[in-house]
Amino acid sequence: MLIDPFVGHPHRRRAWGEGLPVAASAPFLLFPTQFILGTLLACLLVALLWLWPLPAPGRWRWLPPTPLNGALLLFGLMLGVSILVTADPDLTLPKAAGLLLGLTTWRYLAWVCQTERALTAAAWGFALLALAFTAIGMVSANWYVKVPFLAALLPSRLLALPEADSVGVHANQLAATILLYFPLSASLLLGQWWRNGWRGWQTLALLLATAVSGGLLLLTQSRSGWIGGMGGLFILLALWGWALPASRRRHLLRLLLGLALLVMLLGLAALGPARLATLWQDPVLETAVGNLGTITFRSEVWRWGILAVSDFPFTGTGLGSFRQVIHRFYPTTIAPTYDIAHAHNIFLQVALDVGLPGLVAYGALLLLAGYMGWQAARRSDYWRPVALGLLAGLSALHIFGLTDALALGAKPGLLFWWTLGLLTALHGQMKREA
Repeated sequence: MLIDPFVGHPHRRRAWGEGLPVAASAPFLLFPTQFILGTLLACLLVALLWLWPLPAPGRWRWLPPTPLNGALLLFGLMLGVSILVTADPDLTLPKAAGLLLGLTTWRYLAWVCQTERALTAAAWGFALLALAFTAIGMVSANWYVKVPFLAALLPSRLLALPEADSVGVHANQLAATILLYFPLSASLLLGQWWRNGWRGWQTLALLLATAVSGGLLLLTQSRSGWIGGMGGLFILLALWGWALPASRRRHLLRLLLGLALLVMLLGLAALGPARLATLWQDPVLETAVGNLGTITFRSEVWRWGILAVSDFPFTGTGLGSFRQVIHRFYPTTIAPTYDIAHAHNIFLQVALDVGLPGLVAYGALLLLAGYMGWQAARRSDYWRPVALGLLAGLSALHIFGLTDALALGAKPGLLFWWTLGLLTALHGQMKREA
């Protein structure tokens, strides 16, 4: 029997009436070039949903009242500009479709999650979507063997995704997907420990989920992903140690945080500044995590990416078009046949996609998401593990994004907008209960 997540919702029929079309449109917007007519109809349907005002006390709104609205309006404006100025519509339109789905998902979750039941269903939906993206990525990834002892554990490529690179999904993109939920599973485990200790089957299930997601992140062999994962867990411990009331367990968490920081500092000291400089400058040097030749590649991409931002500061180069613009306008040492999917820095990539005003809006979204998640964590013991886990996931993604990127409009980027939707809904729930 299907459980209705909108039982007791003040606008139950509207919640279903908007949710079903969004779900039906999702496959066409995720793979927009596979069935053009279906994609056009999906875009029209989603546009009609945006034009359908949301019910609110005393008046109608097109956006739910949230702290993100101003930043989202600026981001949307720059997104429209970046679509208009692009010289590569074949690259821009798939990214635009992905962002349309992401923004629509945020709007829906921010408005519809007005009850505990709807919030719980949305959180489970996030988990199931993340697992689906991960499972598909695992069987369609293009595995590079950077760490030899992991080679025997890598699954065979069984699936070729539509619109994906012919050689398969890049393992770094799979790592970015995992980073959005790996800290969440660890946070739920900490929440279970805080409430009930290590007893019960829930603890065992969460421990298994955290171990499996961490193991999958390890299998990606993404150095940026590993650093993002460690950074996300470090930030998670810091958030928990700060949010909890005074107790022996809070002191234990802070001790673990101090030990983690000490281990990191000792590791850096053991390498030393000279060794770190050598790792940066010598691309053929082998280390425990493989060849670092990609550092030289990244520094080359960053150099021309920054120049491109200075050439197109207000509009960007056009959504998703940097992979062509860099070869078209700049004398790189990278072979013209090599596909540079993005700028290998998430903030630089956002500036290239939607200009510096769009980057400002994106940064505001992240800061406001941190504010909303922190407020929810401080006010609700029940939702604290979810709020802090989502915040740590965003942090992990953007630590990863210092040397890589989950580009705007990428398919796993739907999880980013779902995260913002959950944090917005949690903040709204806390305000209603205040």
